[in-house]
Amino acid sequence: MTRLPEPGIIAPRFLPAGLPRYARGDEFKPHLMELTGTVTDNNSTGSDPVLCVSDAEGRNWTVELASRARNAAIGLTPAAVMPGDPVRVIGHRTRRFGEQRIKAVHLTIAGRAYPLIDGALG
Repeated sequence: MTRLPEPGIIAPRFLPAGLPRYARGDEFKPHLMELTGTVTDNNSTGSDPVLCVSDAEGRNWTVELASRARNAAIGLTPAAVMPGDPVRVIGHRTRRFGEQRIKAVHLTIAGRAYPLIDGALG
């Protein structure tokens, strides 16, 4: 007879070491990409800080930022990002087909640089 864990005990789940990152739950591509556009909305004070950016081709992107504490530490406040500001985003694009979402590691807004993740660019 097979023995099951007792109620209240959580059995660990192990994944084989040879699985690629995306099979382990990583939803972003491993390589960096660059996005240039204009800020259309700033929701940096929400539970999941994001910027909405429109690129030159008219596509709307959701740019995921760092935590609110990290954003405040580097000076990325709601007053620092206004709709209409030019933005350059370097980050990881989502793996989901057709979804315009990027996890930012570095931002340049109106000529000012914001390194969201230290050492991400080398």
